[in-house]
Amino acid sequence: MSIRDRIQTTTERLSAGTIAAALALILAFGLGFLTGSLREPPDGTFHDIIVNDPDDLLTLITPNDKRVRALVNILQTPENAYAYVRDHVSFDPSLPALPAGDIIDEGRASCLGKAALLCALYRSMGIPASDVRVVTGELAYPGGIIDHAWVDLEYESVCLQQDTTDLIGSFRFDEFTGTLYTRSFIRKEGYAFNDRDFVIISQLNQLKGMGHPPVQ
Repeated sequence: MSIRDRIQTTTERLSAGTIAAALALILAFGLGFLTGSLREPPDGTFHDIIVNDPDDLLTLITPNDKRVRALVNILQTPENAYAYVRDHVSFDPSLPALPAGDIIDEGRASCLGKAALLCALYRSMGIPASDVRVVTGELAYPGGIIDHAWVDLEYESVCLQQDTTDLIGSFRFDEFTGTLYTRSFIRKEGYAFNDRDFVIISQLNQLKGMGHPPVQ
């Protein structure tokens, strides 16, 4: 068989194989489309996703709530406020986030709720909004990645990252300085807020400061 005959035979085989594959693909797609059109739609849709509205998040931190103010009169210092939220507000991840005053009444909260209460106590103690914020992100946890929340506090010229849950341990007030907490446990930061403002944490605004986006 000449080289020309071999090329022609190979081309014919490839053409036949290509046509067969195309027909099989069309048939499979058609059957899949038909099956899909007959199948019941899933229970959840895109519009069923949980959305945290920034304005709703800001209202979680209520430094002027009378219950928050009354507790601040007892606690007096940021160190005592941290210890109170860590030790006297039970961590319950099943709960929705509530305003700070309601969490005091409940005595338990999710990570976001505990962080919001701690931030509210700090703000009620006179710490400027520029120096304290709730931060959210993805925590590297045994078995997978979970959403989590903690507090960034600028206190006596030192940046502290504070987690009052017992999810990965019980920590001191000044356990994590700088960005040690996020570098140790957090895969990716999401957003930060306090009672004044809300920001998305991006590489750009991290580069503009010390790893903490400005929240005024």
